Amino acid sequence: MHHEVMSLAKLATVGLFAAVTACAQHLSVGIIGGIPLTNGFSDFTSNGVDTITHTFSDSKEYIVGPMVEVRLPANFGVEVDALYRPLSLVNNFTVLPAISTLTGNTPGTWEFPILAKYRLQLLPVVKPFVEAGPSFRTRDSTISWISNKGFTLGGGIEVKILRLRIAPQLRYTHWGSDGQSLGSIAGDFVATSILAPPSQRNQAEFLVGFSF
Repeated sequence: MHHEVMSLAKLATVGLFAAVTACAQHLSVGIIGGIPLTNGFSDFTSNGVDTITHTFSDSKEYIVGPMVEVRLPANFGVEVDALYRPLSLVNNFTVLPAISTLTGNTPGTWEFPILAKYRLQLLPVVKPFVEAGPSFRTRDSTISWISNKGFTLGGGIEVKILRLRIAPQLRYTHWGSDGQSLGSIAGDFVATSILAPPSQRNQAEFLVGFSF
């Protein structure tokens, strides 16, 4: 996981450096956070010999992390975020006819969206914006099968109060296909060979950014 984190961090740094060298006019730094509007995993049931395994998310948790934006000419910009998001995963393992064991895990992920932004100059203080670009993420070893590449679209409104910029926004990310390997659910889960529970590939979230 350490190697994966370093690789994605380098990729985000390269994207930011490219934006800086492309005639940057202004650099903003801050923090962004909010709540997911979708669960991390889909409901999934795997049937074995005299067993039923049901996996699902029972919480949407939170998202938070630092952000950096390079403002470019003509109302364009490039934003790079490093967002920490835990993913809730619950396992209900039943040995027929009626013996059930319920266990849970909350593996952490880091998401690295690299977003091109465009602001609409409608009002001097309030500026609607749209954004789009690739997203990458690291994965805990207990959920190594989920996709680590996707594409993000978003939009919101930026309000400037003195030097502080507040930007509530909605984002949608479509992640690539998961791996389909067989294996045991690690961590605190009951060790049982099942198909890996699928992640929710279509993710939506409400975020608010605070930057200077």
